[in-house]
Amino acid sequence: MATYTLQQLSEAETLPCTRCEGTGIRKPIVDTKGDVYIPARPCVACEGLQTFNAPDVTALVKLIKGRKPGKLRSKRPENPRAYFIWRYARFHGGQDVTLPMQANFEVMGDPFIPLLEAVAEKVAQHVYGTDMAGSLRWAHAMGHEVSDSYLDGTAIVPPSAMPGGPVVMDGDKPMTEAAELI
Repeated sequence: MATYTLQQLSEAETLPCTRCEGTGIRKPIVDTKGDVYIPARPCVACEGLQTFNAPDVTALVKLIKGRKPGKLRSKRPENPRAYFIWRYARFHGGQDVTLPMQANFEVMGDPFIPLLEAVAEKVAQHVYGTDMAGSLRWAHAMGHEVSDSYLDGTAIVPPSAMPGGPVVMDGDKPMTEAAELI
């Protein structure tokens, strides 16, 4: 699977699907004897189109803006890429530090995911003043070293970044993400 720099991603017009590697076909599932359990089918990620078009970042950011200046919308956007940015911005900003699994499913196979992640981090920094809350919460939970200022509460992070803190700060958790709370 090819990896791209942010510069390459921002300059590309189209890139091949990472799920089917640009073939448009999901490989069949075959056992060791050669019996086919599931035949080859069009790729579910790119819907058989083989490639993804570059995201229109400006349009996606407009789709996640709230009515009030400097706020994100409270309702989940319908566009999968806009939803990914919205959900990751909420994660990084500390509004919802449950792992954004559903957002990843929505953009599966999209080679522009690293660019969307970078946009989400910038949005989180702008809207919430941090892009580290979700990472801090999970770094500690996964056994990684975190600074003493984080552990003793002197670092300026939202309560959701702290061990035992709330996982959703504003109650705007869509029902489609309910599994993330389990």
